[in-house]
Amino acid sequence: MSKQEIRKQIKERISKMKAADRDSASLFVCLQIIGTAEWQGAETVLLYEAMPDEVDLGLLIQDARDSGKQLLMPQPSADAPALDPALLEKVDLAIIPGRAFTAQGDRMGRGKGYYDRLLPSLHCPKWGAAFSCQLLPEIPTDEWDVKLDKVFC
Repeated sequence: MSKQEIRKQIKERISKMKAADRDSASLFVCLQIIGTAEWQGAETVLLYEAMPDEVDLGLLIQDARDSGKQLLMPQPSADAPALDPALLEKVDLAIIPGRAFTAQGDRMGRGKGYYDRLLPSLHCPKWGAAFSCQLLPEIPTDEWDVKLDKVFC
């Protein structure tokens, strides 16, 4: 199956989820991450503002603010300013969205390459946040794709 076909299939799967199920799954992912030693020890975290069809990290964002973590929130668009490389060096943990994932850490994005350009600059654990319907046995990858360390779903 091509990347475009996989993206379309996953988009359809997510669209069939009830809002309450997406909310519950998002909460479950966030609670798993909050319970890790890596999250607890991180001083600077990179998170994302979720699109409607992505795992909502609202609980992580709130926990980061409440616990005094420095929070970086990239804006993946063509006109958004790039994140300062000096800030990226300080990131202790990055939570990354995607369209499809494998349990081995392969990730497929939306096809615009924003995170493909960002991930090589991060020298910290890189974790994916996904709904279970986004987890596939395998996905096509390219030589520039950066493998994630874990995928939570």
